[in-house]
Amino acid sequence: MQNLSVKAGRLPAVIQIPSSKSYANRALILASINKKEIVLKNMPQASDVTFLVTALQQIGLEIIAVGSDLTVLNYFPACEKKSDLTIEVGEGGTTARFLASLLILGNRKYTLALGERLKLRPWKEFLKLAADLGVFASLEDHLLVVQGPIKKIESIEVDCSETTQFASGLQLALAYSQPTVAPMNLSASQSYFEMTQFMIGELGKNQEFVVPMDWSSASFPMCFAALSHEIFFPGLKYDPLQSDAKLFHILKDLGCLKEDQRGITVFPGATQMSLNLDVSDCLDLVPALGFLLSHIDGIHTLTGVKNLEHKESHRLEEIVKLIKEFGKEAVGDGSKLIITGNTLGRVSAKNLKFPNDHRMVMAGALFLRLHQGGRIYPAEAVTKSY
Repeated sequence: MQNLSVKAGRLPAVIQIPSSKSYANRALILASINKKEIVLKNMPQASDVTFLVTALQQIGLEIIAVGSDLTVLNYFPACEKKSDLTIEVGEGGTTARFLASLLILGNRKYTLALGERLKLRPWKEFLKLAADLGVFASLEDHLLVVQGPIKKIESIEVDCSETTQFASGLQLALAYSQPTVAPMNLSASQSYFEMTQFMIGELGKNQEFVVPMDWSSASFPMCFAALSHEIFFPGLKYDPLQSDAKLFHILKDLGCLKEDQRGITVFPGATQMSLNLDVSDCLDLVPALGFLLSHIDGIHTLTGVKNLEHKESHRLEEIVKLIKEFGKEAVGDGSKLIITGNTLGRVSAKNLKFPNDHRMVMAGALFLRLHQGGRIYPAEAVTKSY
């Protein structure tokens, strides 16, 4: 694990945002079951995506990389190898859950080695779904074992109260076959499931897909720009299928965003305004929002934060701790996060240590940059997104 020195000061005036791993991992699963050759362009280098590409190659898919473009030449389960496999999947929720959903189509036994935090995140629903589909699945410590194939049934209901990723994973893996997937309790992350349906349509009729820019990654420098100085994001467009694009409307309301054909520009705006936001559909946005709102005078209430405890860390606790570290007030009770923001002076240099959670490390770096700098740990956590 490494630490990184972060200096106080401005960010670049122009920032190119990487492409979306949410789109990319959905595209990879759909390409893996498509009998046609599929070309995926502008693929991100985030570790969640590279782990999935490597895993797909291990199970027999032939994937050719040219720059940031990937071509998938064959399909699963026709490409399935004869031997059982153990596959490292890191800490990525979509990586492991989408892959596990794909593997139920096969005949071999697959063991997924989950990351330390990922093994603690919700898996109960997948184990239940596997049993309902006639698939063997077990989770012991960090090892998830899956062996298909699924039995023929007409439909299956998926509980989405804790995560939509199992519903999306099954919807992707079963996109061109039975059974149909019926999401239940879809109160959070609705846009992610809509993204899944959109991608099924796109790769059902096209053999090429260009991955859009990532609003989750964009949110961090955009929030910094709203407090510090003007930054231009070339080519970035509002995308209703990316839940973190809700920030577009928040920054508009704060009077610090303008959009044209070239991209989006963010600049300092309102310094006093109390906001009430339901973030149940954009939980990954909360660390960046915590940074932004803690520096705007007012009492800000974020509701729908319960599932933050199931992220790469207990993210609600970590956000509250980080905000308090910089002299701001925050309280999280499991159902809501209340931030009392202020525009008071800059805190002296800090040393920040987080769990292996990329979004918390990125949020911490923003605080250091806006204040008086310091050191942050673990720096390599951000490879999950960048």
